[in-house]
Amino acid sequence: MINNVEKYINDWFINIKPEKMLFSFYIIRKSLLEAVTELKPKLHGSVLDLACGVMPYKEFLKSSLVEEYIGIDLEPTEYHYDVKPDYYWDGKNIPLGDASVNFVIATEFLEHYFDTNHILKEIKRVLKPGGVFFFTVPSIWPLHEVPYDYHRFTPYALDEHFKKSEFSSWEVKPLGGFHYNLALSLALWNDYSLSGKYKKIIKPFLNVFLKYLIKKDNKALVFKNGQMYSGLYGFVVK
Repeated sequence: MINNVEKYINDWFINIKPEKMLFSFYIIRKSLLEAVTELKPKLHGSVLDLACGVMPYKEFLKSSLVEEYIGIDLEPTEYHYDVKPDYYWDGKNIPLGDASVNFVIATEFLEHYFDTNHILKEIKRVLKPGGVFFFTVPSIWPLHEVPYDYHRFTPYALDEHFKKSEFSSWEVKPLGGFHYNLALSLALWNDYSLSGKYKKIIKPFLNVFLKYLIKKDNKALVFKNGQMYSGLYGFVVK
């Protein structure tokens, strides 16, 4: 259980600092927050947070233009001792009517849903005409929530899924570029592979190098051969 939900959300998702968490978590949460910050000024009307967990970005995203923020998740999960969603779902059918929300948010979710085409059709069903689906997916990240970790998407795979689901338009962007990819890979190697004594030796040098890589990162917006990225996010219009 989480003793203080507000503090947990603030420390781990919003006002993140590398000294408070594993560097790999800091790197990925930093890129997610940047993507969510890009989403923030676009939000209005009714918003669905799908597979919401503790709804970490709810307060950050709320504004006078957001009339309703709905959280939907599976039942039960470890998170719901602390934050209960507005609705539970069966993992197949979103329990909302057709054309009922302006936005659907799904951060780090699509990789856990095996039938991508089905869930995209469900998302499209509940979106109002012109509604927007905002997503993030990892590229460089260890297996997690096993065995429910099915996909690592390329931008071209996502293009085909959105096309097959008949969305009207979409934009897919990198969460981080080549330098960010390397920083995240090195941080994961340090956090999950090295023994304790080696971590202590290299930590001061590695942290300086990781901060340098993050600062120098360039997010190329045109995907091409040889390109590396740490993850993807985007905006998909019904």
